[in-house]
Amino acid sequence: MILYKYVDSETADLIIKNSTLKFSRASSLNDPFELTGLHYGSEEQYKEQTLKFLSASISYGILSLTRAPLNPLMWAHYGKGANYDDKKSILLDKDNGSHAGVVFGIDANEAELNDEGLNVIPAKYGSVIYASTKPHNPYINSDNLNFFEGMQFHYNPDFLEALQRTFLYKPAYWSYEEEVRVVRNISRYRNEIQPISSSSIKEIYIGLRNAYKHDYLKTMRDRITQHLPECRIYVCFFDIYEWAFIKISIDEAIEQITLYNSQPNNPA
Repeated sequence: MILYKYVDSETADLIIKNSTLKFSRASSLNDPFELTGLHYGSEEQYKEQTLKFLSASISYGILSLTRAPLNPLMWAHYGKGANYDDKKSILLDKDNGSHAGVVFGIDANEAELNDEGLNVIPAKYGSVIYASTKPHNPYINSDNLNFFEGMQFHYNPDFLEALQRTFLYKPAYWSYEEEVRVVRNISRYRNEIQPISSSSIKEIYIGLRNAYKHDYLKTMRDRITQHLPECRIYVCFFDIYEWAFIKISIDEAIEQITLYNSQPNNPA
């Protein structure tokens, strides 16, 4: 089960070097409605549930993944980074940092993201539920304070509905993300940054903005191979027939750029 993580180029360097992932508190995510699916009932009941919302926000960390490594919208929103320049590059837009980040393909089993003893919501149960309207009805274990106050450390199917309402319901306009979440308890001084096996990182994709940068690609290939020798490295290229991306190996990308630069009168 390979799932994908879009990151900026600075975060990519940390993941390549340290083999770590961040389980972010809900308050740091870009959707202001995070965790508000847990509310239900009257206006007065909503106020009473604020403490549950705050406690859950502090106690649990969310790792956001996706099923699609070549989604142009995801690259634009989350795959930002440094748009590198070098003497052997084809400049598309040196001031545009979108599509300049990296995507990691992670084996969820090998990275222990499906471990029911380690994760409050394992990846295999973490498919986000997209809804056009917010749910307002009570749910099983909606009054279980131990859960909301950070006393849940492993997956419990008895809490499934409460887990879904708290962490997995999102507005339908986010559906393009095809998000899969892993939730862990990060209370009691557990760090948001958590290690995974380096061998669980199976694939790396380099964004389109840097796809034609000869020196950058060679540097990235050397760096990735040093830390993740078994990882397959791809580069995003245009699909010439569709508004879409294709992937090619980094070796093929470097070869194509080298061939292009060897031609007389090229603009590089």
